[in-house]
Amino acid sequence: MDADTIKKILVIDLAFIGDVILATPTMRALKAHFPKASLTMLTVPLTAEIAAMDPYVDEVLVYDKRDKDKGLFGIWRMARRLAPMGFDLCVSMNFALRGAVVAWLADIPNRLGYDAQHAKFFLTEVASHERDGLKHETLNHLEVLRPLGVDDKNADASLSMDVPDSARESLEKKRAERHIPTEGYLILCPIGSYVRKNLPLATAAHVVRHFSQRRPIFLIGGKAEAAQLEEIARLAELPRNNVLAGALTLPELAAFLEKASCLVTVDTGPLHIAQAVGCRTVAVFGPTDPVVWGPRGEKDVILHHATDCSPCWGKGKCEKRNLCIEGTTAREIIRAVGR
Repeated sequence: MDADTIKKILVIDLAFIGDVILATPTMRALKAHFPKASLTMLTVPLTAEIAAMDPYVDEVLVYDKRDKDKGLFGIWRMARRLAPMGFDLCVSMNFALRGAVVAWLADIPNRLGYDAQHAKFFLTEVASHERDGLKHETLNHLEVLRPLGVDDKNADASLSMDVPDSARESLEKKRAERHIPTEGYLILCPIGSYVRKNLPLATAAHVVRHFSQRRPIFLIGGKAEAAQLEEIARLAELPRNNVLAGALTLPELAAFLEKASCLVTVDTGPLHIAQAVGCRTVAVFGPTDPVVWGPRGEKDVILHHATDCSPCWGKGKCEKRNLCIEGTTAREIIRAVGR
C-alpha cells in the first residue's frame, strides 16, 4: 500500500471509553505512517467526546449502534453515509464483525482489521486476533497495524489528550457553584463497570473520611452510581456537594483531573483519562489484570491482591468472595496516596 495514495483514513472503534483512549498510540502511529492523510474516527455516542480530544484525530463521526443505527438496516444506513466521503483506508479496531462489514458496504478500497468472527472475508488486509504475549492494551491495539509494516513493538505507546478550552471554561462555572478549588484536591472513583471491580463501600468511606480532614476530596461516577456514591459520602460525613455523580461531561472530567493532586480509582474509564492528562493515580485492581489495563506513570501506584483465580474478568461464580479487590485495605490506599 503506497502511503502517498492514502489521503483519508477512517478508524472504526465502537468500544468503551478506556478502549478509545488506549487507542491513541495507534492513531499516532497511523499519522506517522500516512503523514498526508486526514484521520476520522467512528465511535459510539458515549465515546465521541473522548475521540474528539485525541490530538491525532481530525474528525469524529457517530455510529449509534444501540438506537437509531441498530440492526442490519442500521449497518446498511451507516455504510451509505460513509460511502460518499471518499475514504481510502479503513482500520477496524475491534474484534467484532460489524466494523469490517460497514467498511465493505461503504466501498472503502483498503480495509484493515482482525480475523476474528469471520471478519477477514470483508477485509483486504488482515491482522491476527491472537495477542503476542501479555502486555498493556495500548500495545495490543497497535498490533492491528502490523499488516501495514508498522513497528508496533517500538512505537510510542504514551497517552495524550487535548482538553478543549470550552471544557475548562464550563468547569470553572461548576467549580464556583460547588466550591471546588482550582488545585490541591483528591478524587475517588470507587465504582467500575461491573460489581466485582467496585471498591467496598466501607473501604471507600474510610479513605474519604481520612482525607476529608486534610484536604478537599471529591467522589466521581456516572448518574447510575449516584446512590452508591452518596452512601459513601454519608458514611464518611462528606458534604453531598462533593459527590459529582454525572455532574461533569467527559471533557470537563478531563479538565478536572488535570488539576487534581491524585486520583484513587478502580479499573474504569477515568483511570485512562487521568493517564492522558498526567494526573497521578493510585489504581486498585481486582478481577482484571493491571499488566493489561494499569497505569504506567512513574509516580503511579497499583494495588492488587491477586488470587489464584485472577484475573477472571468478572466472569463465572466467585469462589474467593471477591478477595482480589476486597483484600486491599483503606490503610494501603492511604499510604499509597501519601507516597
